[in-house]
Amino acid sequence: MPKAPKEYLGDSVYVSFDGMVYTLTTDDGLGPTNTIHLEPAIVNAFLDFKQRMEAQQGEAPNEPPDPS
Repeated sequence: MPKAPKEYLGDSVYVSFDGMVYTLTTDDGLGPTNTIHLEPAIVNAFLDFKQRMEAQQGEAPNEPPDPS
């Protein structure tokens, strides 16, 4: 599988995937400053965590918290 091009996620965070590992980087405009490599099982664990947190807070995904 060819490596996917780096994609901007927001907040100076980029992601790429080489077919085995997801690589997150932050970039200060001069080049990558931090790098995190995540195996698919870790990405799935993060998504499970996100789903649990949203269920606990009673919020829809990508919806900001109610300020009241």
